[in-house]
Amino acid sequence: MTKGLLTALAVMLICTVIPVAQVLLAPFGPFLGAYFGIRSVATDADRPLVAAARFGCVVGIVSAAILAVIAVILMFAVPMPDKFIILTWIAVVVFAAYVAGMSTLGGLYRLLKMPPASSAPVAAAG
Repeated sequence: MTKGLLTALAVMLICTVIPVAQVLLAPFGPFLGAYFGIRSVATDADRPLVAAARFGCVVGIVSAAILAVIAVILMFAVPMPDKFIILTWIAVVVFAAYVAGMSTLGGLYRLLKMPPASSAPVAAAG
C-alpha cells in the first residue's frame, strides 16, 4: 500500500509542477496517480470497487494531512483575518474530498481494465 500511495502522490506532484501543462494536468493528477499507484497494491480481484474506494480514501486522508500541515504553516506565517482562516480550512476539506473521489475513480478504472486473475494465460509445462 505504501508503494502505491507514494506513486500516487508523486504523480500528483509531477502533474502540478510542469509549467505549461499544469493547467490541464493538475485536475487529473489524483486520477492519474491512482491509476498508476493502485497496480502495486494487493487488491481483492472480485471486488474492485471496494479496493479502489479503500485506496482512494487512503490517498485522500494523506492528502488532507499534507494540506492541513500547509494550512497550519500558512496560518502562523501570514497574518490573516478570521474569514480567510475559515476559507483556508474549507479549501483543505474540499481539496481532500476531491482527491479522494478522483483517486477512487482512477483506481477503479485501472482495476476494471486489468484482466481477472482467472483468465491469465497458463504457461505450458514442458
